[in-house]
Amino acid sequence: MDPEVATESGVVRGRRLRDVDLWRAIPYAAPPVGPLRFRAPQPVPAWTGAFDATRFGHAAHSHRLSSPLGLLKRQLQHEDCLTLNVCAPAERAAAPCPVLVFIHGGGYFEGTSALPVHDPKPLVRKFGVVVVGINYRLGGLGFVDFSQYSTEFESNLGLRDQVAALKWVSRNIAAFGGDPDNITVWGQSAGASAVLNHLAMPATKGLFHRAIAQSPVADAVRTPEQAAETARRCIAALHADPATTADVLRNAPAAAITSAAIQVMLKAAREVPCQMTLAPVIDGEFLPEDPTATIAAGRAHRVPLLIGSMRDELGHAGWGPVRRVVDIVPTTPARVDRMFAATDPDAQSRVLAHYPDYPSRRALTRLASDCFFVRPTVAVAEAHACHAPTYLYRLDYAPPVLRWIGMGAIHATDVPLVFGCEIPELQALTLVGRRRYRWMSDWVQQRWVEFARTGTPGWPPYSADQATLVIDDPDPHLVPGLHRSMWEAWRHYAGPQRGARFPAAHQDRH
Repeated sequence: MDPEVATESGVVRGRRLRDVDLWRAIPYAAPPVGPLRFRAPQPVPAWTGAFDATRFGHAAHSHRLSSPLGLLKRQLQHEDCLTLNVCAPAERAAAPCPVLVFIHGGGYFEGTSALPVHDPKPLVRKFGVVVVGINYRLGGLGFVDFSQYSTEFESNLGLRDQVAALKWVSRNIAAFGGDPDNITVWGQSAGASAVLNHLAMPATKGLFHRAIAQSPVADAVRTPEQAAETARRCIAALHADPATTADVLRNAPAAAITSAAIQVMLKAAREVPCQMTLAPVIDGEFLPEDPTATIAAGRAHRVPLLIGSMRDELGHAGWGPVRRVVDIVPTTPARVDRMFAATDPDAQSRVLAHYPDYPSRRALTRLASDCFFVRPTVAVAEAHACHAPTYLYRLDYAPPVLRWIGMGAIHATDVPLVFGCEIPELQALTLVGRRRYRWMSDWVQQRWVEFARTGTPGWPPYSADQATLVIDDPDPHLVPGLHRSMWEAWRHYAGPQRGARFPAAHQDRH
């Protein structure tokens, strides 16, 4: 029998798949269409009868390759995307289950909770938890601040969507067997960056009790001046008349606004590497200040934090596709010079001294990975550990095939490892060493779920000895001071918020 649950807006009907119940595309806010475009999420109107929650709804607007459901199948994109999915054990436990709310990654401009690698069923079956996956507005509709063009337009829409989803979970998850007093907010990449924003935002106080951040870009936020410049560039890309900009934004096709924002993002990344142009803005109210500063000052929510990065976020040195595809990082000496010139020129010599083989490809890859991922992650761990239990890890494990082709433990390969999914594409990558892959997946899953249950993953917290858990096959182990020399080199780097405006355009000749 298909499971039905009463929520605050009405009954939702899901599907029973053996020992788990699954509800898809439950609306947590009203569709942000028409007059609600560029507005904070509004309450869901109540419905009568049972809402059909058996199929995925829409993904948020992005590029065409953003929402694959398989090799030849794609999730449709629409502004009506403010939905979430719930997966719970079919047999209710005597006590409420821990809840994990997953925020998907994708650089704040792509992705969806419906990706096959986000399949929650293995976690729910093995560990008896409730897993929630959320969608939120992306790119030009969610992470460009157009508030300067109308008093009706609001900032940080994608973050506001996530907060609305967390509030919905807090109010409704008990009906699905989840424990509203044990909610872990969990994300990867941009989703992990959002988790760190939620630690720092007044609006999320009390909405979660633990936090997991996998490979965050912890300082991926914009100053008001930077955000305003991004908005102006988007308006120019839309060829809007300044006198009618607000009307153009209200009436332009969503795909046009999305495309314009991605164009601006790619151009800005060429100009100043290691910045995320489409990102939350420090608006002084909803996001009062840089999250890392909030955490360091002890003003963030003092909940246990599990945070870490991959050993080879950008692949092994010399892996050509990284240099061609990941155009946001400083992968050539010219781009390194450009990054420091725009952010912190005085830091360049000190930082480069940490990479004695610079400018070899290996050194450039390490520098780019450290700057974009590891440096801000360690900064957050150092700061949060002063106020709440903090657990830092580095995930070194990679299937043999990924090592052989020069990728290693690359960005996002932790996602299927934690979810435990076995999609055909992953099975091909783990054809060699599948037994060890499953062992590592089970080990990581147990630690993550233990953290969600108790607030500790089973290893000592990060403290004065800077102990980091290195997760590798066959022996995950603590390494004191793993990032110490890197952190000393980068500790005082000003970061991507240093320069308020973009420099003149450059041509990358490397």
